[in-house]
Amino acid sequence: MRIPSPRLRRWNAEILVSGLNASGYVSSDALEGARELEESILVPPATIPGAGSRVGFVRYPVHQALILAEGVSGAVDFGRLPASLVDGRLINAALSLPLRGLGEMQEPGAIDIELAEQALALFRNSNANGAVYSQQWQASRVQSISNWISHPPDTTEPRMKPAVADMLDSVLSRARKAVTSSEVFAETSSTVLTVPEAKRQSIQSAISDWSEEAHRDLQVNLSSALLSPAWRRTIWWRLFWRIDEVSISAGDVLRRGWLVEAEQNLAFLSGRVVETGLATVDELKRESASDSAAETGLLDQVMKDEIGEYKAVQSGELQSGKVETVAELMQLPPMLARVQEQSGLNAMFDPPWPQTIHLSRQQMLHRLVPTMHRKAQALMLGSLSTIGGSAALAGWLSVASGGVALYEAGAIAALGLVWTLRRLQKRWTHEREVFAETAREDARRVLVDIESRLKKSVNDGGRAFVRTDDKAEWAIARGAIKSCQDELVKIAGEKTVGTHD
Repeated sequence: MRIPSPRLRRWNAEILVSGLNASGYVSSDALEGARELEESILVPPATIPGAGSRVGFVRYPVHQALILAEGVSGAVDFGRLPASLVDGRLINAALSLPLRGLGEMQEPGAIDIELAEQALALFRNSNANGAVYSQQWQASRVQSISNWISHPPDTTEPRMKPAVADMLDSVLSRARKAVTSSEVFAETSSTVLTVPEAKRQSIQSAISDWSEEAHRDLQVNLSSALLSPAWRRTIWWRLFWRIDEVSISAGDVLRRGWLVEAEQNLAFLSGRVVETGLATVDELKRESASDSAAETGLLDQVMKDEIGEYKAVQSGELQSGKVETVAELMQLPPMLARVQEQSGLNAMFDPPWPQTIHLSRQQMLHRLVPTMHRKAQALMLGSLSTIGGSAALAGWLSVASGGVALYEAGAIAALGLVWTLRRLQKRWTHEREVFAETAREDARRVLVDIESRLKKSVNDGGRAFVRTDDKAEWAIARGAIKSCQDELVKIAGEKTVGTHD
C-alpha cells in the first residue's frame, strides 16, 4: 500500500505492518524463547501472492521494529515481553493509552494515538489551529516515536545510519550464535554417540579374562591331547606298522586340543563387543583377515582372486560372465571343492567373529602335519635301509668266511640294528617334541595377537569425533564474522555498533 507521506519520504523509510503473538513464544528456556521472539520481530514473515491464488511466506528483515499495544489487553500482552527484548535500539515498544489529564504522571513508553490523530485533523482543517495542534501533538508523545524512527543525521556521526549499523550488528550476532550452536550440537552429539568408559573397561576386563582362560585351556587341553591314545600311537617303535597314522593322530591332536574352547568363547566375546557398539562384524572380520596366518601359504593369489570373484557374484556386486544352468547352481562349484581339498578351508564359512584361531589351525594342518609325516617316512626309510645294509653285510661276511665268522657277522647285524633303532628313537622323539612345542608357541602367538587386536578395537572403536572439515568450516565462519564486525566498527563507529549477545 502506497501512502504519500512527506515525513517518510524525508526519512527514506518504509513501514511493514505485521501482527505479533507474544504468547506463542513461551518456552521452558527463557533465553531461547527471547531469542526466537527477537528473530521473529526483526525478521518477520511477509505474505506474498503465489500462483493459483495461493499465498506464500517470505522472511523480510527490517532495520528497526516497534511493538505497539493498545488498551488493557495490549498492556497485558506488553507485560509478557521479556525485559531484555526491548533495548531501545533495534526494538522499541509503545503502549497506546488515553493520556489526557495525566500531566506528569505519564508512564514511559505510553502514547495517545487518538489524541495525535485529533491534532492532525485540526491542523488539516485550518492552519489557524496550529497552537492547538502543537499542544495536543506534544501531549500525545508520538513525537518520541517519530524521533526514534527517523534518527536525524548529525554531522559528527559516521556516514552509516545507526539503524542500519544496528541491523548488521544483529545479523552478525545471530550468525555467531548459529555457528556456536552448531559446534556445541556436534560436540554434544559426538559425546552421546561415544560408548561410555564404563562399558569399555568392562569389555577390556572380559578380554583379559578370556585370554587368561584361553592360556589355561591351551595348557590343560593340549597336554591332555598329547597324552591321549591317539598321540601315543605315534611313538617311535610303532612307526614300523603305524606310520600311515602319523598325520591322522597329529591332526586329531590339533582338532581336539588346540584352542577349541578358546575359539568358542571368542565367538561369545565378539558378540559382546558388537553389542556394545565398540566394533562391527566387518571390523572384527577385517582384523582376522589381516593376520599373517590368513595370508601366508594356505591359498595362492590366483585362488584368493577366484574366491573373491565368486563371493562378489553370489552377493550381486559383480555380474557373472556366463549363464549358469540349474545343475551348476545346485552343486558345489568345482573351485570351492578344490579349495577344500588343497587347504582344508571352507571358503563359504563366514561367521561373525575373528577367524584367526581357525585359520591358524588350518595352516598347521596344512603345513606342520604333512611335514611331520614326511619326516617320519624319511626316518623310517633310512632306518630300514641301515638295518637292511647291516644285515646284508653280515650275510656277506658269513658266506665269505665259510661259516667261520658267524659270530662276527651276528655282531655286525646286531650293531646295525641297535644303532638304527637308537637313532630312530632319538630323532623321532625330537620331532614329536618339536611338533608339540610348535603347537604351543603358535597358540600363544595367536592368543596374544587376538588379545592385542581386540583391545585395540575396544580402545579405538565406539568413538564419535567431530569431522575436521566441520571444524575448519566453523573456524572460517568465525573469521569471516570477525572480519565483518571489524569493518562494521570502522565504518559505523564503535559507539554506534552495539553488542547483541
